[in-house]
Amino acid sequence: MKQYIYHTGLTSPPSINIKGFKICHYPVLDVGYESINVPQDISDYLQLDPIVIMMSKNAVIGLDIWLTNFGLDIDYFADSEFWTVGDRTHGCLKNILKIQSFYPEEMTGIGVLQALQKENHSRILLISGQDPRKEFIEGLSSAGINFFHFSVYKTFYNNNADIFFHFQNIETNYLIITSPSAVSGILESLSYSDMSKLKTRIISIGPTTSAAIRQNGGDVFLQSEFQNLNVLYNTLEDLIFETYHSK
Repeated sequence: MKQYIYHTGLTSPPSINIKGFKICHYPVLDVGYESINVPQDISDYLQLDPIVIMMSKNAVIGLDIWLTNFGLDIDYFADSEFWTVGDRTHGCLKNILKIQSFYPEEMTGIGVLQALQKENHSRILLISGQDPRKEFIEGLSSAGINFFHFSVYKTFYNNNADIFFHFQNIETNYLIITSPSAVSGILESLSYSDMSKLKTRIISIGPTTSAAIRQNGGDVFLQSEFQNLNVLYNTLEDLIFETYHSK
């Protein structure tokens, strides 16, 4: 019987063939790039010399679109110090806007909070989606860190009919989840109240996503060592190979 790997992230899975498996790309989220902020809003806050924190690759893309819409270039952020949550966002920022950034060893919102406190930073410009994670905002407030939320995109569930009709909830299949938002998107698309009844093995891109999976009743079968799709799929391929040859 054919086995399936369900890839639910916006970014397509890497071009890889895993013997005995069909990789199905069923994105459960869509992104709309928009912002209510004008350049004066941001330049006023930049005068306070905040750390600029990019929360995701979509934040980088959204910022690039915002700059273009207002006829600005990256010199608008001259002398600003950029931080990113994770190496994927770090790489995206470097590739698209040619900006080097710092990212903490623990590539999560909690890791950023700890690093901010360690370096005694008390003010940030938070560039993210419309709805940043509640735990992160509460953490900033508890730590006494002032922030200006610069929203540059909105994520919404697309109720993917393909995954609803083709999903087989059996333990020989794998479900790849690449963001905390995708957890809610999967539940929405499958019409599940939580993940407690999932038999399909859940693969997570990283610790923040794993936390969201567990908060929704799911078990993480495998968490990628690095927040990188190629690493994730190579790890999964090795695991499947070892499982197959151990029988």
